[in-house]
Amino acid sequence: MGWRLDYNMRHRGDVYATHGLGPVAQALNIHRGDRMETLVAMDTKSVVGKDLVKENADSVCNSFRNGDHTTTLIRTANGKVIEIQHNVMTPQPYNRLYQLTGTKGFANKYPTQGYALDAEQLKASGVQPKVDDLNSHGFMPREEMVALVEKYQHPILKKYGEMAKEVGGHGGMDFIMDSRLVYCLQNGLPLDMDVYDLAEWCCLAELGELSMDNGCASVAFPDFTRGEWNKVKGYRHAYAAPADEEAAMEKAKAFTSKLKEQGAKEWAATEE
Repeated sequence: MGWRLDYNMRHRGDVYATHGLGPVAQALNIHRGDRMETLVAMDTKSVVGKDLVKENADSVCNSFRNGDHTTTLIRTANGKVIEIQHNVMTPQPYNRLYQLTGTKGFANKYPTQGYALDAEQLKASGVQPKVDDLNSHGFMPREEMVALVEKYQHPILKKYGEMAKEVGGHGGMDFIMDSRLVYCLQNGLPLDMDVYDLAEWCCLAELGELSMDNGCASVAFPDFTRGEWNKVKGYRHAYAAPADEEAAMEKAKAFTSKLKEQGAKEWAATEE
């Protein structure tokens, strides 16, 4: 029996929250003007988990802590609500559940990408709707969606998007995240996430377990920032000045070239 199955057998809650919670936390300015305050978690009973233990350990499992499906609801200080689900047990199409619902629009990502805005909101964004009856109760037509995405394409996607498609790795997202990390380190910039984000995203497992073990009660989030969550207003990515960025890139290329040269020499020496 592998470590992951063993961990789910002994623990309860969303044990892999960061994958889904991270992007949502950044979109909602968590620790940059807002913070998660309370959560309520609940799960289904374990059916598949118990069967997997029996199959892999050749023994009957009488106690499997984690349910097949866990749902956690989180409320923020500013009155936003986050729903996050964890299910690696039951058969279902892969879905990251990335969805934003606001007072003036709606956005849905993988596996179905779509946006819902009314005509006035689309005009305010600088895109002229091609249809007269555009409303926010249905996905906008593809032509309008493409125009909106092109107009507001993120600088990071502009920089790395095409390269990411060639390199691959979870559809290219691994390459983009790695490239962004390297970029920030090379240019001496703040990273896109910090230790306070890490602590808050990861504590969902323990807090969810507390909630479910106490009748799905509301559980408060610790303030890992010690009151500093409202100092920075709005999530922003850090960028270097073009000249500094180019200088850092040339320095990195030169260093990489030396490493490759040294590696080739060492490799050649082993073949002699």
